[in-house]
Order: sequence, then C-alpha cells, then structure tokens
Amino acid sequence: MNFSLRSKLFLLVGAAISLAAVPIILFSRASLLESGMEREREAFVNTVMLVEDGLSVRYLNLLTSEVESVLQSKNDLRQYAVLMRDMLLQERTDGEKTSLERWSAALNAERLSLAFYDMSGKAVFGGKLTDLVLLDGRQDFKGQSTRSMLEHREAVADGQFAVVRVPGESGQELPVLVCFMPVRNKGTLVLAAPVADAEKSRKQLESRMALGIQERLDTLELSRGASISVVSSDGRVLAGKGDPMQLSSIPKDVLERAGRGQAQEGDTEGSENPVLYRLAYFKAMDWYVAAAIPLSSINGPAEMLTRHLFAVAAVLLALSLMLMLVLTMRIIAPLRLLTRRAGEIAREDFSSERGVGFSDDIVEGLPVDRKDEVGQLAGAFAHMVKALDENIRRLVDTLAVRQRLQGELNAAHDIQMGILPPPDGAPKSLGYSAAAFLEPAKEVGGDLYDFFTAPDGRQAVVIGDVSDKGVSAALFMSMTVTLVRYALAEGLSCSEAMLRINERLAENNPSCMFVTLFIGLFDPSTGRLDYASGAHCPPFVVNPDADVPVRKLTETSGPLVGAMQGLDYEACHAVIAPGEYCLLYTDGVSEAMNEKLELFGEERIAATLEHLRGASPDEVLHGVMTEVKKYRGKAPQSDDITMLCFRRAPE
Repeated sequence: MNFSLRSKLFLLVGAAISLAAVPIILFSRASLLESGMEREREAFVNTVMLVEDGLSVRYLNLLTSEVESVLQSKNDLRQYAVLMRDMLLQERTDGEKTSLERWSAALNAERLSLAFYDMSGKAVFGGKLTDLVLLDGRQDFKGQSTRSMLEHREAVADGQFAVVRVPGESGQELPVLVCFMPVRNKGTLVLAAPVADAEKSRKQLESRMALGIQERLDTLELSRGASISVVSSDGRVLAGKGDPMQLSSIPKDVLERAGRGQAQEGDTEGSENPVLYRLAYFKAMDWYVAAAIPLSSINGPAEMLTRHLFAVAAVLLALSLMLMLVLTMRIIAPLRLLTRRAGEIAREDFSSERGVGFSDDIVEGLPVDRKDEVGQLAGAFAHMVKALDENIRRLVDTLAVRQRLQGELNAAHDIQMGILPPPDGAPKSLGYSAAAFLEPAKEVGGDLYDFFTAPDGRQAVVIGDVSDKGVSAALFMSMTVTLVRYALAEGLSCSEAMLRINERLAENNPSCMFVTLFIGLFDPSTGRLDYASGAHCPPFVVNPDADVPVRKLTETSGPLVGAMQGLDYEACHAVIAPGEYCLLYTDGVSEAMNEKLELFGEERIAATLEHLRGASPDEVLHGVMTEVKKYRGKAPQSDDITMLCFRRAPE
C-alpha cells in the first residue's frame, strides 16, 4: 500500500508523539513520586530537626541558669573574702583569731567553711571542710595542687577559685567551691562552699527539659500516623506525640552511628507497614530523638497528582494529533513545489555561460512571504539558488589563485633547497663521511643544515631550527646559513661565529624570531670536534663497540641565537673516536608526536641508535626516520625534521 507524504508525516508524528508521551508520563510519574516524597521527607525532617533544636536550646538555657548560679556563688565567696581581708588588714594580730571565730560562726549558718593560713602555709584558724580541701596531694578539677594556691603571687591579688572533690558523709565525693584570698604580709583566707549535688541537679534538669519538650510537641501538627518521641538510652519515653518508636526496634548499628553524632535517616520499605524514620542522639543528656511517618502518608499526594497528570496528558495528546493533521496539510503543498524546483537545479549546467539568469525562473512562485519555517526554507532555497552561481565563479577564481600560490611555494621550496647543500653533498675527506636529511612540515620550513670545508681544512657541520615555520622562517633560515658561511670563511672559531651571527640577526628583528643553532668544526685526523651550541638539541655520539654506551654532548654555549644582542657564547669541544659517528638533529625528531600526542623523545632516539652502531651516516638517518614515522603512525608531521650525521673512519 502506497501512502502519500501527508499520510506518512501524520502517521509518523502521531507515532512519535505516542511513543514520546508514554515514557514521559511514566517518567513523570516516577519523578512526581520522588519529588513529592522528597518534599514530604523535607517537611518531616524539618519538623524533627525543630524538635532537636528546641531540645538543644532548652538544654543551653537550663545549663546557663546553672552556670549563673555557680557564678553567683563565686561572687558571694569573693565578697565575704574581701570583707574579711580588709578586717584582718586593720586588726591587730592579737585580735585576728577572735574576729575569724565570729566570722566562722556567721558563715556556718550559710554552710560556708572558713580557714586562715599564715605566710608559711601553716593553719592559724581552720574548719573541717577546708582541712579536707588542703590535704596533701589534693588537686582541683584542672589538676592543680590546692596547697600551691596558698602561695602569694601578684597575679592572684584579687583571689582565685578552685573546684575540689572531697569525701562526704555518705562516703561519696562531693564537689566544693573554694576561694583563696591572699592577705598582704599575713597569709591566705580560705572559704569553701559545697556545690549542689550533681546527680540531683541532673535529674531536675532532665525533668524540666522533658516537660518543656512535651509542651512543644503538643503544639506540633503531625501527618497521619506520624510520631515523635524523646527516649532515654535505657528506653524510657520522656516526651512524645503519637505512637512512640521503641529503641529495641532499631538496629544496633543504626543506634551506634547515631550515638557517634551522625543523625540517621532511612525507611523500612519492604516491610508490612513501611515507615520513614529519623534518629538523632543528644549527647549532653544521653537521649535519643526518634521520629517516624508511614510512607503511605508521604506518597498519597504524589499518587493523586500523577492520576491528574495522566488525564491531562491524554487530552493534550488527542488535541496534538488533530492539530498535526491540519499542519501537515498546510506544509505539504509548498514542499512539493520546492521538490520540483530542486529537480530543476539538479539538471542545471553550472559550467555554461548562462550565469545567474536561471534563478529567476526557479524562485518564481516560491512561498518566500510566509513567516513560518516553510517560508524560511523557501527563502533560504531562493537565496541558495542566487548565490550558487556566484559561489561557483568565485571557486573557479580561487582555484586559479591557489594554483598560482602553490606554484610560487614550490618555487620557494626549490630555492630553499638550492641554498642548502645536497643531502649527500658532504665534502669527501679521508677519514670523514657525512650525510644530511631535511623534510619540512610545509612547502618551506625553518630548519637548516650545512657542511663544507673550513679555510683551516677542518670539516664544518651546521644545523639549526628557526622559531617559526613557513616563508618567514625560510627567509630567516637563509640569512642564518649565509652568516654562518661568511663567519667561518673568515677563520672565526665556533663561539666567535655564534657571537657575530647573534649580533647580526638581532640588529633588525622586529618579529623577535630566533634560531637554535649548532656550529661544529671537526678534524678527522685527531677526532677533535670544536663546537658552539646555542640552545640546540644535544647531539648523540655512538661507538661501534656495543659495550660503549651511547652518549650525548650536553654542553651548551649560550642561549637562543638572534633573540637579543650582547650575549656571550662559550667554546666547547669533544673527541670523536675512530669509528664513532655523531648525530645532529632538530626538535622535529625528538618532539614528533603520535596520535595520542605523546613525544618520540630522546630516549627513543638513543634506543634506535643502539641498533645502528656500525651503520653509515646515510643508513643512520634513514633508520632514525623510519622509527619516527612508525611511532608517528597516522598522526600528521607537526614540525620540520632535519638530521645531519658525520662519522670518523675507523683506524
């Protein structure tokens, strides 16, 4: 059965909407359930955290009251001590004991104990409680000896306090607050007051906090079936609302994590009556705050919203299909017209002299005035037809210009290669052989090499790498080669030649180009190689004996050449033994990259030379280049590659 494009488009859109709507609705249902549950979970957790915060606030308030009570006790002791100190400072010595006895009788009524010690720490007047405080070896809560507090120091002129545990009547140790008030040139007053029973205070604090939390819980509105309770570590429910959770129903590992200060949240999904729970531990009182809410109470609103979504989606799907039927009928007509005109373009001969005259017939009648996508397509089609002929003519012109430029670049390549000696054109000398290799990354490059015989009969070997590529680098390279030849022709040493070349290149260098340069003068008879290296790659020297490791000439004479004037270059030298060869290269070899952008590296160069110990210079160059290409794989050449190898003949 053949269907028209309109029918196919309608069926395709209907199927696409149907296939998209069903997963969207299903995913939306899951998302709504998740988001609804998350909102309910957040509301539930916020309610529980509100109770936890309230518990902390009440504890801090009650604790503050206890602290204020202790501070008040300290203030009372200090006031009594100051009054007695002033009295002792005014009393004569024979009346001090009588005054202390009167004060002691008055303070006993307030459960305070009084003692006085002279400057040597001996008791002049004392009570039972203060004697217990100052027993030898007794320490306060901070670990400080109580006897040491009888010493007179300027820093404690206004007195100092300590809390000491002493045996009580029932045998239990009771805390005592003690004030040590120094009396100038006489001794130290000691006042002690029992502190309230800590266990009794804790029980009162627990009772007051539980009552306050219960009042707070009574004001909360919880969801259906939810519960919040404050439970002690021994399982007593101190306050709560709803059916309280039992600590025995909570796994031990959850209780342990909560006891370490990590609030635990989770659910019991999969059980008969799954709930969402939160468990927090209040370390100060050794209490747990446990809360739970049934998952059904959380999922209920989301399920209802999902049913509404299904109904709305079904209605929108029906309306969308009806609308698509109308739109497809409106879209198809202009599309058929565009199809016919596209066929006419396919039959057009663009190589003829007709020009753009055919475009008027093709674009005539197209719905370019429509504001929708069809109108935009028709307008783009008309623009394409009018621009096509013009672009083809421009393409023809561009190809002509490109061919002309390519011819000029090829000519520049030939000129550049003509400046350099042939790769196998090294001077023939007894005991000396050399070869070179240069492969630019573009038509012309910035690498250079040279070999010739110097005026003193030594063999000159030169290699360099300009900082750029292309025509500008080629010009800089040709200038460098010329300067090297003239400098060595004048009989200059390698370092002197390097210095002069640097000065000449840096004189007028607005582009701040530079070159890494190696200039060497090799005497085949002695094997001495005098050279200067301007930040160039270190050469390798290879001995035919496999027991002699491959070595590098790592000495550098100075920095890059041509960057700035006024630089010095030091002379270097090495000895090439009979049968050894020296490989000079540019960073296009060591920095050749594979498809993973990993460098070939000097280690691989050395490993390659290990297998080419007895090779000729030409074989060395081809062997290294073969390994570079194998390593590079399908990756393009990223830089010019140049190598020069010379060898001293064996004895």
